[in-house]
Amino acid sequence: MATIKGEVASASSLATTELNSLANNARVLSGEYDNGSNLYLWGDFELAVGFGTAPTVDTVVSLYLVATVDGTNYEAGDATDAARGQTFIGNLPVLGTTSLKRYTLKNIKLPLCKFKILVWNRTGQAFASSSNTLKMLPSRYQTV
Repeated sequence: MATIKGEVASASSLATTELNSLANNARVLSGEYDNGSNLYLWGDFELAVGFGTAPTVDTVVSLYLVATVDGTNYEAGDATDAARGQTFIGNLPVLGTTSLKRYTLKNIKLPLCKFKILVWNRTGQAFASSSNTLKMLPSRYQTV
């Protein structure tokens, strides 16, 4: 009889320099992740972010999943038209500090197609000018 276990892939960097100096209330799309061939079921997302000026505690960075069912055309909405068509995956409440901190959302269901992540800075302050990243650790079941 087969045993079912979890399988975790390597972490993928979805966004790096495009997050640098991201202004308050600004949005940016990450790079594309092709889950149509990888077929991972869940992802843990980690946003590493610092600020030039400390934000108010518990203000948020919002993450949205933007998918393409046909592999080419993404659903409605983009970095200038947030929250219209995308799937909201969560808010990351931040601490009131300028130093780089890591914030995570775990066990987010992934679509079995290509997708990008929309990052919306709603903290009241701009991101730091360097070292900000958005990573994903994908996982799925395996039979052993």
